[in-house]
Amino acid sequence: MSVLEPNADSADAERALGGVDPREPLRRVLAWIRRHEDPATHAIVCPVHRIEHTGKTANAVILAVELARGAAPEERADLVHFARRQCERIVSRLEREGDSTCFTFRPGRHDPYNCSNSVIDGGACSDALATVCLELSDELEGDERERFTRASVLHAQTYLRYAIVDKGIPAQCAWAMTGAAQAFRLSGHEVLRLACTVGAERIRGQMRADGSLPYHAEGAEHPGAADASAYYHSRVFAFTAFALDAVLGPEAGAAEDSGFAAGLDFLHGLAGPDGVKAGAVEAKPWYWGGPYEVASHPFDIAAFAHEWHRTRAPRARAALLASWRSWLEHLSEDGEVSSFRGRGRRSYQCPMFWASHACWAARALPALEEALAASATAPPAASTVGVQYFADTGLARIDTGAIVAWVRGPRPPGNASHGSPLGGLLRVHARATARDLFLAPRFERRPEGHWSGAAGSVSPVRGWRAGAKDLRFSGWLMRNAWRGGRRLGAAREPLRALRRSVLDYAASTVSTAFDRAAALEVTGTGAGAEVRIVCALAQRASDGARLGRVERTFRIGGDGALEVEDLCIDGRGVRGLWFRAPERAVVVEQGPRRALYRFL
Repeated sequence: MSVLEPNADSADAERALGGVDPREPLRRVLAWIRRHEDPATHAIVCPVHRIEHTGKTANAVILAVELARGAAPEERADLVHFARRQCERIVSRLEREGDSTCFTFRPGRHDPYNCSNSVIDGGACSDALATVCLELSDELEGDERERFTRASVLHAQTYLRYAIVDKGIPAQCAWAMTGAAQAFRLSGHEVLRLACTVGAERIRGQMRADGSLPYHAEGAEHPGAADASAYYHSRVFAFTAFALDAVLGPEAGAAEDSGFAAGLDFLHGLAGPDGVKAGAVEAKPWYWGGPYEVASHPFDIAAFAHEWHRTRAPRARAALLASWRSWLEHLSEDGEVSSFRGRGRRSYQCPMFWASHACWAARALPALEEALAASATAPPAASTVGVQYFADTGLARIDTGAIVAWVRGPRPPGNASHGSPLGGLLRVHARATARDLFLAPRFERRPEGHWSGAAGSVSPVRGWRAGAKDLRFSGWLMRNAWRGGRRLGAAREPLRALRRSVLDYAASTVSTAFDRAAALEVTGTGAGAEVRIVCALAQRASDGARLGRVERTFRIGGDGALEVEDLCIDGRGVRGLWFRAPERAVVVEQGPRRALYRFL
Protein backbone atom coordinates (compact mmCIF):
# COMPACT_ATOMS: atom_id res chain seq x y z
CA MET A 1 0.00 0.00 0.00
CA SER A 2 1.35 3.41 -0.94
CA VAL A 3 1.03 6.13 1.65
CA LEU A 4 2.57 8.90 -0.47
CA GLU A 5 3.14 9.54 -4.13
CA PRO A 6 6.55 8.41 -5.42
CA ASN A 7 9.46 10.81 -5.18
CA ALA A 8 12.96 10.62 -6.61
CA ASP A 9 14.56 10.88 -3.17
CA SER A 10 14.23 12.61 0.18
CA ALA A 11 16.37 15.56 -0.92
CA ASP A 12 14.02 16.27 -3.84
CA ALA A 13 11.06 16.00 -1.48
CA GLU A 14 12.61 18.54 0.90
CA ARG A 15 13.39 20.96 -1.92
CA ALA A 16 9.82 20.67 -3.21
CA LEU A 17 8.55 21.77 0.18
CA GLY A 18 10.80 24.80 0.11
CA GLY A 19 8.40 26.69 -2.17
CA VAL A 20 5.38 26.11 0.07
CA ASP A 21 4.46 28.66 2.73
CA PRO A 22 3.96 26.45 5.82
CA ARG A 23 1.42 28.90 7.23
CA GLU A 24 -0.97 28.39 4.32
CA PRO A 25 -2.06 24.82 5.17
CA LEU A 26 -2.39 25.78 8.84
CA ARG A 27 -4.68 28.67 7.83
CA ARG A 28 -6.78 26.17 5.90
CA VAL A 29 -7.06 23.93 8.95
CA LEU A 30 -8.19 26.80 11.17
CA ALA A 31 -10.69 27.91 8.52
CA TRP A 32 -12.15 24.38 8.50
CA ILE A 33 -12.50 24.45 12.29
CA ARG A 34 -14.15 27.86 12.20
CA ARG A 35 -16.76 26.70 9.70
CA HIS A 36 -18.23 24.65 12.56
CA GLU A 37 -18.65 27.63 14.89
CA ASP A 38 -22.26 28.37 15.83
CA PRO A 39 -22.87 32.05 14.96
CA ALA A 40 -25.21 32.54 17.93
CA THR A 41 -23.36 30.80 20.77
CA HIS A 42 -19.88 30.69 19.19
CA ALA A 43 -19.60 27.03 20.24
CA ILE A 44 -17.48 25.00 17.83
CA VAL A 45 -19.55 21.84 17.40
CA CYS A 46 -17.92 18.68 16.06
CA PRO A 47 -19.74 17.42 12.93
CA VAL A 48 -19.03 13.79 13.87
CA HIS A 49 -19.74 13.65 17.61
CA ARG A 50 -22.23 16.55 17.67
CA ILE A 51 -20.59 18.03 20.75
CA GLU A 52 -18.37 20.96 21.67
CA HIS A 53 -14.94 19.44 22.30
CA THR A 54 -13.76 22.21 24.64
CA GLY A 55 -10.16 21.01 24.69
CA LYS A 56 -10.06 21.11 20.90
CA THR A 57 -11.52 24.62 20.92
CA ALA A 58 -8.58 25.52 23.16
CA ASN A 59 -6.17 24.07 20.61
CA ALA A 60 -7.84 26.18 17.91
CA VAL A 61 -7.16 29.26 20.05
CA ILE A 62 -3.46 28.38 20.23
CA LEU A 63 -3.42 27.82 16.47
CA ALA A 64 -4.97 31.27 15.93
CA VAL A 65 -2.43 32.94 18.23
CA GLU A 66 0.48 31.30 16.40
CA LEU A 67 -0.90 32.34 13.01
CA ALA A 68 -1.40 35.90 14.26
CA ARG A 69 2.38 36.29 14.56
CA GLY A 70 3.49 38.30 11.55
CA ALA A 71 0.02 38.30 9.98
CA ALA A 72 -1.25 41.30 8.03
CA PRO A 73 -3.18 43.78 10.23
CA GLU A 74 -6.63 42.76 8.99
CA GLU A 75 -5.93 39.04 9.32
CA ARG A 76 -4.35 39.54 12.73
CA ALA A 77 -7.36 41.47 13.99
CA ASP A 78 -9.66 38.65 12.88
CA LEU A 79 -7.50 35.97 14.52
CA VAL A 80 -7.23 37.92 17.77
CA HIS A 81 -10.98 38.45 17.86
CA PHE A 82 -11.55 34.73 17.30
CA ALA A 83 -9.11 33.81 20.08
CA ARG A 84 -10.73 36.22 22.56
CA ARG A 85 -14.21 35.02 21.65
CA GLN A 86 -13.32 31.37 22.12
CA CYS A 87 -11.51 32.08 25.40
CA GLU A 88 -14.83 33.42 26.68
CA ARG A 89 -16.41 30.08 25.74
CA ILE A 90 -13.63 28.19 27.50
CA VAL A 91 -13.94 30.23 30.70
CA SER A 92 -17.70 29.61 30.71
CA ARG A 93 -17.06 25.85 30.77
CA LEU A 94 -15.03 25.92 34.02
CA GLU A 95 -16.98 24.27 36.85
CA ARG A 96 -16.31 22.89 40.29
CA GLU A 97 -16.36 19.09 40.52
CA GLY A 98 -19.24 18.66 42.97
CA ASP A 99 -17.93 18.92 46.54
CA SER A 100 -14.34 18.56 45.34
CA THR A 101 -11.77 21.30 45.52
CA CYS A 102 -11.07 20.70 41.80
CA PHE A 103 -12.27 23.02 39.06
CA THR A 104 -12.38 21.44 35.58
CA PHE A 105 -13.45 22.41 32.09
CA ARG A 106 -16.57 20.65 30.85
CA PRO A 107 -17.38 18.32 29.28
CA GLY A 108 -14.06 16.56 29.94
CA ARG A 109 -14.86 13.07 31.21
CA HIS A 110 -18.51 13.94 31.93
CA ASP A 111 -19.77 13.26 28.41
CA PRO A 112 -18.50 10.10 26.67
CA TYR A 113 -19.15 11.67 23.27
CA ASN A 114 -16.41 14.17 24.06
CA CYS A 115 -13.94 11.28 23.49
CA SER A 116 -11.52 12.91 25.93
CA ASN A 117 -11.03 13.44 29.64
CA SER A 118 -10.52 16.28 32.09
CA VAL A 119 -6.72 16.26 32.11
CA ILE A 120 -6.39 16.40 28.31
CA ASP A 121 -9.07 19.07 27.94
CA GLY A 122 -7.82 20.96 30.98
CA GLY A 123 -4.19 20.96 29.94
CA ALA A 124 -5.19 22.48 26.60
CA CYS A 125 -7.60 24.99 28.17
CA SER A 126 -5.18 26.34 30.79
CA ASP A 127 -2.51 26.46 28.09
CA ALA A 128 -4.74 28.36 25.63
CA LEU A 129 -6.00 30.90 28.17
CA ALA A 130 -2.47 31.58 29.37
CA THR A 131 -1.14 31.79 25.81
CA VAL A 132 -3.67 34.50 24.96
CA CYS A 133 -2.82 36.45 28.13
CA LEU A 134 0.91 36.18 27.50
CA GLU A 135 0.96 36.79 23.76
CA LEU A 136 -2.01 39.13 23.22
CA SER A 137 -2.01 41.03 26.49
CA ASP A 138 -2.06 44.47 24.83
CA GLU A 139 -5.04 43.49 22.68
CA LEU A 140 -7.31 42.27 25.46
CA GLU A 141 -10.09 44.52 26.67
CA GLY A 142 -11.49 45.36 30.08
CA ASP A 143 -11.02 42.56 32.59
CA GLU A 144 -10.44 39.85 30.00
CA ARG A 145 -6.87 39.22 31.08
CA GLU A 146 -7.89 38.93 34.72
CA ARG A 147 -10.70 36.46 33.97
CA PHE A 148 -8.63 34.36 31.58
CA THR A 149 -5.74 34.29 34.05
CA ARG A 150 -7.99 33.30 36.94
CA ALA A 151 -9.50 30.36 35.01
CA SER A 152 -6.14 29.11 33.76
CA VAL A 153 -4.45 29.27 37.15
CA LEU A 154 -7.44 28.00 39.14
CA HIS A 155 -7.64 24.84 37.06
CA ALA A 156 -3.89 24.33 37.15
CA GLN A 157 -3.72 24.84 40.92
CA THR A 158 -6.72 22.69 41.84
CA TYR A 159 -6.45 19.90 39.26
CA LEU A 160 -3.51 19.80 36.86
CA ARG A 161 -0.73 19.86 39.45
CA TYR A 162 -2.22 16.75 41.05
CA ALA A 163 -2.85 15.01 37.72
CA ILE A 164 0.81 15.45 36.80
CA VAL A 165 1.93 13.23 39.66
CA ASP A 166 -1.15 10.94 39.81
CA LYS A 167 -1.94 9.95 36.24
CA GLY A 168 -0.66 6.54 35.18
CA ILE A 169 -0.50 7.46 31.49
CA PRO A 170 2.68 9.42 30.58
CA ALA A 171 0.99 11.25 27.68
CA GLN A 172 -1.74 12.56 30.00
CA CYS A 173 0.79 13.56 32.64
CA ALA A 174 2.74 15.49 30.00
CA TRP A 175 -0.39 17.19 28.63
CA ALA A 176 -1.23 18.37 32.15
CA MET A 177 2.28 19.81 32.34
CA THR A 178 1.65 22.06 29.32
CA GLY A 179 -1.25 23.79 31.06
CA ALA A 180 0.47 23.96 34.44
CA ALA A 181 3.64 25.40 32.89
CA GLN A 182 1.78 28.17 31.09
CA ALA A 183 -0.22 28.93 34.23
CA PHE A 184 3.09 29.22 36.08
CA ARG A 185 4.27 31.82 33.59
CA LEU A 186 1.14 33.83 34.39
CA SER A 187 1.09 33.42 38.15
CA GLY A 188 4.63 32.61 39.24
CA HIS A 189 3.21 30.05 41.68
CA GLU A 190 6.21 27.92 42.59
CA VAL A 191 4.12 24.81 43.18
CA LEU A 192 3.28 24.70 39.46
CA ARG A 193 6.95 24.86 38.51
CA LEU A 194 7.69 22.09 41.00
CA ALA A 195 4.85 19.93 39.66
CA CYS A 196 6.27 20.20 36.12
CA THR A 197 9.82 19.31 37.14
CA VAL A 198 8.55 16.38 39.22
CA GLY A 199 6.40 15.29 36.27
CA ALA A 200 9.41 15.35 33.94
CA GLU A 201 11.41 13.26 36.39
CA ARG A 202 8.50 10.84 36.68
CA ILE A 203 8.34 10.39 32.91
CA ARG A 204 12.10 9.82 32.77
CA GLY A 205 11.62 7.06 35.33
CA GLN A 206 8.89 5.44 33.23
CA MET A 207 10.97 5.47 30.05
CA ARG A 208 12.57 2.13 29.24
CA ALA A 209 16.24 1.73 28.43
CA ASP A 210 15.50 1.54 24.69
CA GLY A 211 13.68 4.90 24.81
CA SER A 212 10.18 3.50 24.53
CA LEU A 213 7.39 4.37 26.92
CA PRO A 214 4.45 2.23 28.00
CA TYR A 215 1.18 3.84 26.95
CA HIS A 216 -0.21 2.99 30.38
CA ALA A 217 2.68 2.93 32.84
CA GLU A 218 0.81 2.42 36.11
CA GLY A 219 -2.42 0.63 36.93
CA ALA A 220 -3.28 -0.58 33.43
CA GLU A 221 -6.45 -2.66 33.24
CA HIS A 222 -4.97 -4.91 30.54
CA PRO A 223 -1.26 -5.82 30.14
CA GLY A 224 -1.43 -4.91 26.45
CA ALA A 225 -2.06 -1.28 27.45
CA ALA A 226 1.54 -1.19 28.74
CA ASP A 227 2.83 -1.76 25.20
CA ALA A 228 4.61 1.04 23.37
CA SER A 229 2.48 3.37 21.23
CA ALA A 230 3.60 4.89 17.94
CA TYR A 231 0.62 7.25 18.20
CA TYR A 232 1.29 8.60 21.69
CA HIS A 233 5.08 8.47 21.89
CA SER A 234 6.11 11.82 20.38
CA ARG A 235 3.69 14.02 22.30
CA VAL A 236 5.20 12.99 25.63
CA PHE A 237 8.56 14.47 24.63
CA ALA A 238 7.11 17.47 22.78
CA PHE A 239 4.95 18.41 25.77
CA THR A 240 7.68 17.80 28.34
CA ALA A 241 10.20 19.93 26.42
CA PHE A 242 7.63 22.71 26.04
CA ALA A 243 6.79 22.65 29.76
CA LEU A 244 10.40 22.59 30.93
CA ASP A 245 11.30 25.51 28.67
CA ALA A 246 8.35 27.42 30.15
CA VAL A 247 9.13 26.81 33.82
CA LEU A 248 12.94 26.67 33.71
CA GLY A 249 13.78 28.81 30.70
CA PRO A 250 15.22 27.58 27.38
CA GLU A 251 18.80 27.32 28.64
CA ALA A 252 17.95 25.23 31.69
CA GLY A 253 15.37 23.29 29.64
CA ALA A 254 18.10 22.38 27.16
CA ALA A 255 20.13 20.89 29.98
CA GLU A 256 17.24 18.54 30.71
CA ASP A 257 17.05 17.26 27.12
CA SER A 258 19.80 14.67 27.57
CA GLY A 259 17.55 12.72 29.91
CA PHE A 260 15.12 12.16 27.05
CA ALA A 261 17.63 11.46 24.27
CA ALA A 262 16.75 7.75 24.14
CA GLY A 263 13.07 8.65 23.70
CA LEU A 264 13.89 10.74 20.63
CA ASP A 265 16.05 7.91 19.29
CA PHE A 266 13.06 5.58 19.60
CA LEU A 267 10.85 8.11 17.76
CA HIS A 268 13.41 8.26 14.94
CA GLY A 269 13.43 4.47 14.92
CA LEU A 270 9.66 4.34 14.48
CA ALA A 271 9.52 6.96 11.71
CA GLY A 272 10.22 5.99 8.13
CA PRO A 273 11.96 8.12 5.49
CA ASP A 274 8.48 9.27 4.46
CA GLY A 275 7.63 10.41 7.99
CA VAL A 276 5.07 7.66 8.58
CA LYS A 277 5.65 5.62 11.72
CA ALA A 278 5.48 1.85 12.21
CA GLY A 279 1.82 1.92 13.22
CA ALA A 280 1.65 -1.76 14.14
CA VAL A 281 3.57 -0.86 17.32
CA GLU A 282 0.47 0.27 19.16
CA ALA A 283 -0.97 -0.27 22.63
CA LYS A 284 -4.40 0.95 21.47
CA PRO A 285 -5.03 -0.64 18.06
CA TRP A 286 -8.80 -0.11 18.33
CA TYR A 287 -8.28 3.64 17.86
CA TRP A 288 -7.43 3.30 14.17
CA GLY A 289 -9.33 2.12 11.14
CA GLY A 290 -6.26 1.74 8.92
CA PRO A 291 -2.79 0.18 9.12
CA TYR A 292 -1.08 3.52 9.83
CA GLU A 293 -2.04 7.04 10.94
CA VAL A 294 -0.79 10.60 10.51
CA ALA A 295 -3.04 12.13 13.18
CA SER A 296 -0.06 12.14 15.55
CA HIS A 297 2.22 13.98 13.12
CA PRO A 298 1.71 17.48 14.58
CA PHE A 299 3.23 16.09 17.79
CA ASP A 300 6.03 14.42 15.79
CA ILE A 301 6.67 17.78 14.10
CA ALA A 302 6.84 19.51 17.49
CA ALA A 303 9.30 16.92 18.86
CA PHE A 304 11.54 16.94 15.79
CA ALA A 305 11.39 20.75 15.61
CA HIS A 306 12.57 20.95 19.21
CA GLU A 307 15.49 18.65 18.36
CA TRP A 308 16.32 20.65 15.22
CA HIS A 309 16.19 23.95 17.12
CA ARG A 310 18.50 22.59 19.82
CA THR A 311 20.99 20.55 17.79
CA ARG A 312 20.73 21.36 14.05
CA ALA A 313 21.23 17.63 13.55
CA PRO A 314 20.61 16.56 9.92
CA ARG A 315 18.44 13.68 11.12
CA ALA A 316 16.16 16.13 12.95
CA ARG A 317 15.72 18.30 9.85
CA ALA A 318 15.00 15.29 7.64
CA ALA A 319 12.51 13.78 10.09
CA LEU A 320 10.79 17.12 10.67
CA LEU A 321 10.26 17.75 6.96
CA ALA A 322 9.23 14.17 6.22
CA SER A 323 6.62 14.25 8.97
CA TRP A 324 5.36 17.65 7.79
CA ARG A 325 5.11 16.45 4.19
CA SER A 326 3.21 13.27 5.01
CA TRP A 327 0.75 15.27 7.14
CA LEU A 328 0.20 17.69 4.23
CA GLU A 329 -0.52 14.73 1.95
CA HIS A 330 -3.50 13.88 4.17
CA LEU A 331 -4.89 17.41 4.25
CA SER A 332 -7.80 18.26 1.96
CA GLU A 333 -8.12 21.49 0.02
CA ASP A 334 -10.74 22.73 2.48
CA GLY A 335 -8.51 22.02 5.51
CA GLU A 336 -9.98 18.77 6.81
CA VAL A 337 -7.39 16.30 8.13
CA SER A 338 -7.60 12.56 7.43
CA SER A 339 -5.92 10.08 9.75
CA PHE A 340 -5.03 7.65 6.94
CA ARG A 341 -5.66 6.82 3.31
CA GLY A 342 -7.01 3.70 1.69
CA ARG A 343 -9.38 1.01 2.85
CA GLY A 344 -10.45 0.72 6.46
CA ARG A 345 -13.11 1.76 8.92
CA ARG A 346 -13.45 5.25 10.36
CA SER A 347 -10.97 5.90 13.15
CA TYR A 348 -12.31 6.42 16.67
CA GLN A 349 -11.51 10.09 17.04
CA CYS A 350 -12.58 12.74 14.55
CA PRO A 351 -11.24 15.37 12.14
CA MET A 352 -11.95 18.04 14.78
CA PHE A 353 -9.40 16.39 17.08
CA TRP A 354 -6.81 16.02 14.33
CA ALA A 355 -7.33 19.53 12.97
CA SER A 356 -7.01 21.13 16.39
CA HIS A 357 -3.76 19.30 17.10
CA ALA A 358 -2.23 21.32 14.26
CA CYS A 359 -1.56 23.97 16.91
CA TRP A 360 1.54 21.97 17.86
CA ALA A 361 2.80 22.12 14.30
CA ALA A 362 2.08 25.86 14.39
CA ARG A 363 4.18 26.21 17.53
CA ALA A 364 7.00 24.59 15.57
CA LEU A 365 6.74 27.11 12.71
CA PRO A 366 10.03 28.95 13.41
CA ALA A 367 12.02 25.70 13.39
CA LEU A 368 10.03 24.38 10.44
CA GLU A 369 10.73 27.51 8.40
CA GLU A 370 14.43 27.29 9.25
CA ALA A 371 14.51 23.62 8.25
CA LEU A 372 12.76 24.39 4.97
CA ALA A 373 15.26 27.14 4.22
CA ALA A 374 18.18 24.86 5.07
CA SER A 375 16.83 22.09 2.83
CA ALA A 376 17.50 24.20 -0.26
CA THR A 377 21.26 23.88 0.18
CA ALA A 378 21.96 21.26 2.87
CA PRO A 379 22.77 17.70 1.81
CA PRO A 380 20.21 15.04 2.78
CA ALA A 381 20.68 13.22 6.06
CA ALA A 382 22.82 10.15 5.49
CA SER A 383 21.24 6.75 6.09
CA THR A 384 23.21 4.14 8.00
CA VAL A 385 23.15 0.61 6.66
CA GLY A 386 22.56 -1.85 9.48
CA VAL A 387 20.12 -2.66 12.26
CA GLN A 388 18.80 -0.62 15.16
CA TYR A 389 17.47 -2.81 17.96
CA PHE A 390 15.10 -1.56 20.63
CA ALA A 391 15.38 -4.43 23.05
CA ASP A 392 12.67 -3.53 25.57
CA THR A 393 10.11 -3.32 22.78
CA GLY A 394 11.48 -6.28 20.82
CA LEU A 395 11.62 -4.05 17.74
CA ALA A 396 14.34 -4.07 15.06
CA ARG A 397 14.66 -1.49 12.29
CA ILE A 398 16.64 -2.75 9.30
CA ASP A 399 18.12 -0.29 6.79
CA THR A 400 19.73 -1.69 3.68
CA GLY A 401 20.30 1.71 2.10
CA ALA A 402 17.50 1.05 -0.38
CA ILE A 403 14.97 -0.60 1.93
CA VAL A 404 13.83 0.20 5.46
CA ALA A 405 11.95 -2.53 7.34
CA TRP A 406 10.56 -2.99 10.83
CA VAL A 407 10.44 -6.39 12.51
CA ARG A 408 9.04 -7.27 15.91
CA GLY A 409 9.61 -10.25 18.16
CA PRO A 410 8.20 -10.37 21.72
CA ARG A 411 5.34 -8.11 22.75
CA PRO A 412 2.92 -7.94 25.69
CA PRO A 413 -0.23 -10.08 25.96
CA GLY A 414 -3.11 -8.51 24.09
CA ASN A 415 -6.52 -8.73 22.50
CA ALA A 416 -8.22 -6.83 19.69
CA SER A 417 -8.17 -3.57 21.67
CA HIS A 418 -4.99 -3.75 23.73
CA GLY A 419 -1.43 -4.41 22.63
CA SER A 420 0.13 -4.61 19.19
CA PRO A 421 -1.92 -7.13 17.18
CA LEU A 422 0.82 -8.67 15.02
CA GLY A 423 4.49 -9.57 15.27
CA GLY A 424 7.11 -10.47 12.67
CA LEU A 425 7.44 -8.23 9.62
CA LEU A 426 5.54 -4.96 10.18
CA ARG A 427 6.49 -2.68 7.32
CA VAL A 428 8.85 -2.57 4.32
CA HIS A 429 9.49 0.80 2.70
CA ALA A 430 11.43 1.48 -0.52
CA ARG A 431 13.44 4.71 -0.36
CA ALA A 432 13.71 5.30 -4.10
CA THR A 433 9.98 5.25 -4.79
CA ALA A 434 8.73 6.33 -1.32
CA ARG A 435 6.36 3.38 -1.50
CA ASP A 436 5.51 0.68 0.97
CA LEU A 437 6.21 -2.81 -0.33
CA PHE A 438 4.59 -4.32 2.74
CA LEU A 439 2.38 -2.90 5.47
CA ALA A 440 0.99 -5.24 8.10
CA PRO A 441 -2.76 -4.84 8.54
CA ARG A 442 -4.09 -4.43 12.06
CA PHE A 443 -6.60 -7.25 11.58
CA GLU A 444 -5.86 -10.09 9.18
CA ARG A 445 -7.08 -13.69 9.21
CA ARG A 446 -4.57 -14.90 6.62
CA PRO A 447 -1.49 -12.73 7.29
CA GLU A 448 1.16 -12.39 4.59
CA GLY A 449 4.71 -13.41 5.40
CA HIS A 450 3.68 -15.96 8.04
CA TRP A 451 3.20 -19.68 8.56
CA SER A 452 -0.39 -20.47 9.47
CA GLY A 453 -2.70 -23.40 10.00
CA ALA A 454 -5.15 -24.74 12.57
CA ALA A 455 -4.81 -26.52 15.89
CA GLY A 456 -7.24 -27.79 18.48
CA SER A 457 -10.86 -26.76 18.20
CA VAL A 458 -12.99 -23.65 18.30
CA SER A 459 -13.36 -22.40 21.88
CA PRO A 460 -16.24 -19.98 22.58
CA VAL A 461 -14.98 -19.64 26.15
CA ARG A 462 -11.56 -18.47 24.93
CA GLY A 463 -13.18 -16.02 22.53
CA TRP A 464 -15.54 -14.63 25.15
CA ARG A 465 -12.73 -14.24 27.64
CA ALA A 466 -10.72 -12.24 25.10
CA GLY A 467 -13.47 -10.06 23.69
CA ALA A 468 -16.48 -9.75 26.00
CA LYS A 469 -15.56 -6.22 27.08
CA ASP A 470 -14.98 -5.18 23.47
CA LEU A 471 -18.41 -6.51 22.52
CA ARG A 472 -20.05 -4.48 25.28
CA PHE A 473 -18.06 -1.38 24.29
CA SER A 474 -19.25 -1.78 20.70
CA GLY A 475 -22.71 -0.78 21.91
CA TRP A 476 -21.39 2.65 22.78
CA LEU A 477 -19.45 2.86 19.50
CA MET A 478 -22.70 2.02 17.70
CA ARG A 479 -24.53 4.87 19.46
CA ASN A 480 -21.60 7.16 18.73
CA ALA A 481 -21.74 6.36 15.00
CA TRP A 482 -25.53 6.74 14.94
CA ARG A 483 -25.30 10.14 16.63
CA GLY A 484 -22.87 11.24 13.93
CA GLY A 485 -25.28 10.22 11.18
CA ARG A 486 -23.34 7.10 10.14
CA ARG A 487 -26.24 4.64 10.16
CA LEU A 488 -24.50 1.85 8.25
CA GLY A 489 -21.34 2.28 10.31
CA ALA A 490 -23.43 2.02 13.48
CA ALA A 491 -24.92 -1.28 12.38
CA ARG A 492 -21.48 -2.68 11.62
CA GLU A 493 -19.92 -1.91 15.01
CA PRO A 494 -21.30 -4.86 17.04
CA LEU A 495 -20.78 -7.23 14.10
CA ARG A 496 -17.18 -6.07 13.71
CA ALA A 497 -16.54 -6.48 17.44
CA LEU A 498 -18.10 -9.95 17.43
CA ARG A 499 -15.87 -11.06 14.55
CA ARG A 500 -12.59 -9.38 15.50
CA SER A 501 -12.74 -9.53 19.28
CA VAL A 502 -14.62 -12.78 19.97
CA LEU A 503 -14.87 -15.13 16.98
CA ASP A 504 -11.29 -14.60 15.76
CA TYR A 505 -9.99 -15.33 19.26
CA ALA A 506 -12.23 -18.36 19.61
CA ALA A 507 -11.02 -19.82 16.30
CA SER A 508 -8.63 -22.75 15.95
CA THR A 509 -6.39 -20.69 13.62
CA VAL A 510 -2.70 -20.56 14.54
CA SER A 511 -0.03 -18.35 12.97
CA THR A 512 3.46 -17.08 13.62
CA ALA A 513 1.89 -13.60 13.37
CA PHE A 514 0.10 -14.17 16.68
CA ASP A 515 3.04 -15.38 18.76
CA ARG A 516 3.66 -12.86 21.52
CA ALA A 517 6.54 -14.83 23.07
CA ALA A 518 8.75 -14.87 19.97
CA ALA A 519 12.48 -14.42 20.53
CA LEU A 520 14.41 -11.85 18.47
CA GLU A 521 18.19 -11.71 18.16
CA VAL A 522 20.46 -9.30 16.26
CA THR A 523 23.91 -10.47 15.21
CA GLY A 524 26.67 -8.70 13.30
CA THR A 525 26.99 -5.01 12.50
CA GLY A 526 26.54 -2.73 9.52
CA ALA A 527 25.82 -4.46 6.23
CA GLY A 528 26.63 -7.79 7.88
CA ALA A 529 23.90 -7.53 10.50
CA GLU A 530 21.17 -10.15 10.64
CA VAL A 531 17.88 -10.29 12.52
CA ARG A 532 16.67 -13.72 13.59
CA ILE A 533 13.27 -14.51 15.02
CA VAL A 534 12.43 -17.84 16.60
CA CYS A 535 8.70 -18.23 17.08
CA ALA A 536 5.81 -20.68 17.33
CA LEU A 537 2.48 -20.98 15.58
CA ALA A 538 0.15 -19.48 18.18
CA GLN A 539 -3.52 -18.80 18.59
CA ARG A 540 -4.57 -15.15 18.78
CA ALA A 541 -5.53 -15.30 22.44
CA SER A 542 -2.58 -14.73 24.76
CA ASP A 543 -3.53 -17.84 26.75
CA GLY A 544 -4.01 -19.99 23.64
CA ALA A 545 -1.81 -22.76 22.25
CA ARG A 546 1.77 -22.30 20.97
CA LEU A 547 2.93 -25.09 18.68
CA GLY A 548 5.89 -25.96 16.48
CA ARG A 549 8.96 -23.89 15.75
CA VAL A 550 9.73 -21.43 12.96
CA GLU A 551 13.01 -19.63 12.37
CA ARG A 552 12.99 -16.47 10.30
CA THR A 553 16.16 -14.61 9.27
CA PHE A 554 16.38 -11.12 7.76
CA ARG A 555 19.60 -10.25 5.90
CA ILE A 556 20.93 -7.23 4.03
CA GLY A 557 21.72 -8.15 0.43
CA GLY A 558 24.75 -6.87 -1.44
CA ASP A 559 22.48 -5.04 -3.88
CA GLY A 560 20.55 -3.28 -1.11
CA ALA A 561 17.77 -5.85 -1.02
CA LEU A 562 16.18 -7.20 2.12
CA GLU A 563 16.40 -10.97 2.05
CA VAL A 564 14.10 -13.09 4.20
CA GLU A 565 14.46 -16.81 4.85
CA ASP A 566 11.63 -18.69 6.54
CA LEU A 567 12.16 -22.20 7.92
CA CYS A 568 9.40 -24.22 9.55
CA ILE A 569 11.52 -26.52 11.73
CA ASP A 570 8.61 -28.20 13.49
CA GLY A 571 4.98 -28.17 12.42
CA ARG A 572 3.71 -30.94 14.67
CA GLY A 573 0.19 -30.47 15.96
CA VAL A 574 -0.70 -27.99 13.20
CA ARG A 575 -3.28 -28.94 10.56
CA GLY A 576 -3.18 -27.56 7.03
CA LEU A 577 0.18 -25.81 7.42
CA TRP A 578 0.76 -23.18 4.74
CA PHE A 579 2.91 -20.12 4.04
CA ARG A 580 1.93 -16.95 2.18
CA ALA A 581 4.73 -14.73 0.90
CA PRO A 582 4.12 -10.96 0.85
CA GLU A 583 2.48 -9.94 -2.42
CA ARG A 584 5.16 -7.41 -3.43
CA ALA A 585 8.12 -9.59 -2.50
CA VAL A 586 10.14 -11.47 -5.12
CA VAL A 587 9.88 -15.17 -4.24
CA VAL A 588 13.18 -16.95 -4.84
CA GLU A 589 12.17 -20.32 -3.44
CA GLN A 590 9.09 -21.75 -1.74
CA GLY A 591 8.62 -25.31 -0.57
CA PRO A 592 6.52 -27.09 2.05
CA ARG A 593 8.83 -26.07 4.91
CA ARG A 594 11.10 -23.35 3.50
CA ALA A 595 10.58 -20.00 1.80
CA LEU A 596 13.09 -17.45 0.54
CA TYR A 597 12.03 -14.05 -0.75
CA ARG A 598 13.46 -10.58 -1.31
CA PHE A 599 12.34 -6.93 -1.26
CA LEU A 600 14.09 -4.46 -3.56
